[in-house]
Amino acid sequence: MSASHTPPLLAENRLRQTEFSARCDTVTRPLARHPRRANLSTLNPNPQPTWSIMESIGTEISTLLFVIGLPALFASRAFVPAFLTALLLRYGERFPMLEGVEFLQATGAEPVWLTHNVTILVLGVLAVIEIAALKSPEAEELLMDIEKHVKSAVAILTSLGVLSAGDGVFVNDTLQQAGIGDAVIACLIGGTTWFLTSLRSGLVGLLVDSDEDDDLGIRNLLSWFEDIWAGAGVFLLLLYPLAMLLAICAVSGCLDILRRYFARREEKARIPCASCGETNYPCAAACWKCHTSVPEPRAVGFLGQAKKTPTPDRGEHPYRLAEKKRCPVCATRLKQRDPRQQCPACGHELFADPAFVDHYIAMVSARLPTVLVVGALFSLIPVIGLIPGVIYYRIRLVGPFGRYMRAGKRLLMKWGLRLLFFLLIGLQLVPIAGALVVPIMALLGYLVYRAAFVAGLSGEA
Repeated sequence: MSASHTPPLLAENRLRQTEFSARCDTVTRPLARHPRRANLSTLNPNPQPTWSIMESIGTEISTLLFVIGLPALFASRAFVPAFLTALLLRYGERFPMLEGVEFLQATGAEPVWLTHNVTILVLGVLAVIEIAALKSPEAEELLMDIEKHVKSAVAILTSLGVLSAGDGVFVNDTLQQAGIGDAVIACLIGGTTWFLTSLRSGLVGLLVDSDEDDDLGIRNLLSWFEDIWAGAGVFLLLLYPLAMLLAICAVSGCLDILRRYFARREEKARIPCASCGETNYPCAAACWKCHTSVPEPRAVGFLGQAKKTPTPDRGEHPYRLAEKKRCPVCATRLKQRDPRQQCPACGHELFADPAFVDHYIAMVSARLPTVLVVGALFSLIPVIGLIPGVIYYRIRLVGPFGRYMRAGKRLLMKWGLRLLFFLLIGLQLVPIAGALVVPIMALLGYLVYRAAFVAGLSGEA
């Protein structure tokens, strides 16, 4: 071969080597910002592209699994999981248990909008406000109409932030080839959050129907559990993403089955009318359609449910129904927080008859002496006696009036009374004088709520 042909061959070989190096650099560039992976490349003069690609794929699949599991957390809280997600994406490597999570090591180097310090601070403040607000049934009721929108929107934004923080080449390329982008994934996350939030609202609605003012404290206990779930769930998704997803699917399925069971049980309990054949609640005093009187309506239970035994006093039965916020005629559960409302089923005007109003107030007022005596007995038990004492007087004296007060007004009244009650709690530790704490609380609660109920009947603000 002549010397004149040598330079073009050398130039061609050099060109091919340059193209190969550029391709390898394209594969390994996303890993270069990861200090741990950068050290591996430094120690090994001949890095293996296959190992780098597989390691990157594992990290990015963990990112995708984490995002898929987020709706189960956002169904409970909007800002608590968003705050912890942003915090851990930025500083997760500093937590001892999370230092080995490759996903966090790949996201903390360069902060994006979700992991910016300002974003983390704002989400932290909103999370604290959310936890405090949802400890009040009145505040929860005010937020119930918008919670699905807020939770879904925050879930979409958080999932977009996680995907952008991960900056995964394999997942992005694969999803783009399938015609799916980050925006589509985020919308799916938002839709799943909407569905799970609706499922949760249905179950909470059952508790509201049974104990609207949360006199038993069940909803408050559930609220604390949801706070823990929304917070601990973020850590569990990072540590055990696949196991967490399986657990979420199992729990969601059980909750849906539970909701359907209670709905079917409520409908199966309905009894057909002897005149028109329409089904009615077992505790209804008359048919909602033809208004035919029911011969033996069932008694109303502690939580407003129909008992299996007939009512012992037919004359007092309509007042018992009204006390549990059910229509005095057809026993339909009433949704509005207003004494002046119309039953959506039979059209009965609630508290339109002055004689009915007087008898209703007199029925509740007659309980006052008994409640004061029982409250004094509970008050004799230091600290522990306050809990059953407060529950008892709220169910007997406050609930019948408070159920017909608007949420905003009731919230202000409740917190105003709580400030006064905090001053009385210290008195409960004083011998003999401590027996007056629960009776004083009961009397004040009765007077305030009764006055507000009467004002609502007269149309006063």
